Order: sequence, then C-alpha cells, then structure tokens
Amino acid sequence: MPFSIDGQSLTMTLSIGVAIHPVDGNDASQLLRQADAAMFYAKSNGRNTFTYYTESMNRDATRRLLIEQQMYGALERGEFYLFYQPQIELATGKMIGAEALLRWQNDQLGPIGPDEFIPVAEQTGLIVSIGEFVMHSAIKMASKWQALQPDFRMAINLSPCQFRDPGLLGFVEQQLLQYPVQPNTLELEITEGVLLSGYLMTDELFQSFTAKGIEMAMDDFGTGYSSLSYLRRYPFAILKIDRSFINDMTTDPADRELVNASIAMAHGLGLKVVAEGVETEEQANSLKIMNCDYVQGYYFSKPITPDELISKLENYVHE
Repeated sequence: MPFSIDGQSLTMTLSIGVAIHPVDGNDASQLLRQADAAMFYAKSNGRNTFTYYTESMNRDATRRLLIEQQMYGALERGEFYLFYQPQIELATGKMIGAEALLRWQNDQLGPIGPDEFIPVAEQTGLIVSIGEFVMHSAIKMASKWQALQPDFRMAINLSPCQFRDPGLLGFVEQQLLQYPVQPNTLELEITEGVLLSGYLMTDELFQSFTAKGIEMAMDDFGTGYSSLSYLRRYPFAILKIDRSFINDMTTDPADRELVNASIAMAHGLGLKVVAEGVETEEQANSLKIMNCDYVQGYYFSKPITPDELISKLENYVHE
C-alpha cells in the first residue's frame, strides 16, 4: 500500500528468494547462494513476489553474469544499435513517427534481446550511459527525418534508473540544442514501474519536460495496478495500450471492451492513444472503429533500420 512522505506517494515492494534444506543445499553458505539466485529471479519477474529456487536459476545466473561482463565496454565497441518501428495515424494511413528500439549484437554471445540485457543494465547502473546513447542517436536521426517531414515524431523509452538520473533533463536539453528537433515531436515513454519507484523529483521532472513542449507517454497501459490514478495525477499526453490486450481483442470480448474503454477514457482526459502490437488487418480495422489515434506493429511494419525508414519517408513524400 502506498504511503506518503512530505506529500510524495511512495510504494515499497518486497522480493523474496526461498531455498529449502536439504533439497537445495546442505550448508548455510550454499542455501544463501541459492536463495539469492531465487531473489534475483523474483526481482527480474516483476518484483514484489517470492520465488522458490530451482536448478535452472544457476544457469540463468551464469548467463546473467556473462551478459554483465560483456556489457562493460559494449558501447565503446559499438555493439549497441537502434531499430525503429513506424507509428501510423489510423485515420489517414500516414506514418507520423517511430519508436526507437535498442538492439545488442555481441561478438561472443551473439544477438541478445532487450528482455535479457535491460534488467542487467538496470541493476548495474549501465542503463544511464546506454540510455544516453539511445537518446543521442534517436534525436540525431529524428533531425534528419524531419528534413523530409517536419512533424515526424520520435518516441524514446525511459527506464526507472534513467528517470531518476539527476542529469536526465540537462542531457535532453543538450541534445535538443545540438540537433534541430522540435521539442513537441519528442515523446518520452515511461511505464508505471517508473512512477512506483517513488522518485521525489517526479513532479518537477514532469513539469520541466512538459514546459518545454516534450510529450510524456504512459507505456504498457493496463499491465499495472495504479495506471488510472497516475493518468489523473501526471500530465501525460499519450497513452500506449499494451500489446497483450491487442493480441486477443478480436476473439476475447473482455479484451475488446477494455481496449474500447481505454481509448474512450484517454480521449476524455485529452490524451492521444497508441495501440502496440497490431499484427492483423482485423485488429487494425477494429481499432479504427474505436477511434484509436495511432498504431504500431508488424501488420504495418516490423522494426527497421534508419536507412529503411528514410526510404519509407522518401517514398511517402514523393507519392
């Protein structure tokens, strides 16, 4: 349950790892290691839960250690890069922007998915420098794309650790000074997990970004517990409906109603709506009937390279 300190709402979570004698170990040292592995597993699977140790966790822990070791120096080696997934305005079919998506290709481990490396980057603190790389690269590319389409939007994800970084606002301001991008075409996406962290500067940071015209988006809407209260409290401009609801909306009446209600609610609050994970024509048509503003997903385009996106923009401009 949230509690208040100096007017700020804070929420604490508890993650527990459980190891049982003698199944998981014969001495205290071994049992503590196994319990610790189980605790990290609980943290990486949503936090605020408990997990019993299993042998597979040792394999997972070894894999995590390898990822952590390779992550140090990965930026300097140029192993991180960005793909971009176009966002489409449903009413017109126009490509109005893109979301920057981080990828990692390591010489020893091969391609590593964000679901694996982002939690490690968060836990080690490396996410701050990696996030700055994403911000710099995405804004730089947006400046090139806006030469073709001045109102082209760029959506960038912020992790909880990035959001709490005292240098975040200054770094964003620096990038906007370096590259000619209109602040109102920049969209910063955060999940409910960012707000649950209880960061004391949250209100001030929101005010600073919105005062500059930068739009804030709530990502993965519907997957948390307090999303509605946060939409009322903070000046979000965009709501992104999680793909888990879009997946089954054409076959599950409950999901369909939830999506429809979310769109209507967001519009009532003055927010634009982006539906993620649109993979079929039926989903796209249903969302259009519901007056969803924007969509992204494999039905329209997979994540693509910067050059591929420029080609799409050039083709659109010359049509």
